[in-house]
Amino acid sequence: MGSSKATTGRRLVLDILTECDRPGAKSGDIIKAALDKHDYLDQRDKAFIRRLSEGCIERAITLDHVIDQFASTKTSKMKAPVRLIMRMGAYQLLYMDNVPDAAACNECVSLAAGKGFSGLKGFVNGVLRNISRNKADIKWPDKEKDIKGYLSVRYSMPLWITGLLCSEYGAERAENMLASYQKERDISINLLKGDKAGLIAAWEKDGIKVTQSPYLDNALLLANVPGVGRLAGFAEGDFIVQDVSSMLAVKAAGIRQGDTIVDLCAAPGGKSLYAAALCGPEGRVFSYDLSWNKTDKIRENAERLGFDNITVAEHDAIVFDPELKEKADVVIADLPCSGLGVMGRKADIRYRLKEEDIASLSQLQRDILKNAAEYVKPGGTLLYSTCTVSREENEDNRQWFLDNFDYDSLAFDEKLPEIFKDSTAKEGYLQLVCGEPGELPLMDGFFISVYRRRK
Repeated sequence: MGSSKATTGRRLVLDILTECDRPGAKSGDIIKAALDKHDYLDQRDKAFIRRLSEGCIERAITLDHVIDQFASTKTSKMKAPVRLIMRMGAYQLLYMDNVPDAAACNECVSLAAGKGFSGLKGFVNGVLRNISRNKADIKWPDKEKDIKGYLSVRYSMPLWITGLLCSEYGAERAENMLASYQKERDISINLLKGDKAGLIAAWEKDGIKVTQSPYLDNALLLANVPGVGRLAGFAEGDFIVQDVSSMLAVKAAGIRQGDTIVDLCAAPGGKSLYAAALCGPEGRVFSYDLSWNKTDKIRENAERLGFDNITVAEHDAIVFDPELKEKADVVIADLPCSGLGVMGRKADIRYRLKEEDIASLSQLQRDILKNAAEYVKPGGTLLYSTCTVSREENEDNRQWFLDNFDYDSLAFDEKLPEIFKDSTAKEGYLQLVCGEPGELPLMDGFFISVYRRRK
């Protein structure tokens, strides 16, 4: 980036971070909207803007810890624009080797002046240059004496989350999970139709790195993607973006040709679309979610893929629908949850979520499962899944369901890849953890459980 372009890019990052700083903001949507609006920028500039924006959000706790060591005014006391500018500078100094330290400092000084903080130019410059000179001497919490505090600061995670993960998984697995969230992820796609070899050749010709997923033949991992919508096969409806963990959940349900499937909380629609491919033209998928904003994307993708065996409608899953009673061969209940398993892709979850939310979400899941249990035909299958890793939302709710409804746990190890043959899938449930197995590509943390209704 030249100087003027650099300033323009960093101004856009500051605008993005300001939007993301608002309560309830979803950073992924804000960053995408900003980059779509500035689509005229070249790919390198957009990559810089995305990386700096996402990095400042993901590592906010870490950055504040570092800044507070060198600033006379703590980040919690700074004006919001100044705090965000300081994070931008610290992130570039600590994590972006391709940005010269002097440039990172100077651009932040310019940003501060441009935002009306000319009187703080010396402060901004002094703190950032002090960080630059003392990177090797930054102090971190003592890992041996305060493992939860150490994990919180090193992996930029609220203390209550590091405490929960340490309690339920042990410190070593918790740290491995947190470290995996900070690793770069390829885009995971589910190839539902089309010429696989031809598509791979076309993508590779465009400079995209393609890796076959070791889990499923229809799962491919793509890197260096300028935009999914620009990929060969997208407009033709050959694939959808879907994490492998989500694909495995659908596989676990054992959907057959001709089945009727009800997907209760379907947005953004990946499971409904995969189910539609598996049940074939003789089958039927009823795909529901709470609002038109959520269901519209499902309709758009169903049309793009040419699936006419999906019915999409707005429906509140906690409201019992008598028309769905005993209608489904398979009910997919992928329910609202804390999202602790997808923080590698949605970094701002950690800041939006509160500890008390776990209990209320667990109860919401139970309220929906009461209805879901009624929608399955006798002898049919219920899939209960979440994209989280908390026991209260997963194993505890699984046991509650078995204790209170006329269902049996259904083994699904035979429906999954060989690596899961000796797992708890034999007992009807499986907790996937991001970063495990360590030698294989990353996937989301996900809970899968399957049940058969007694006849």
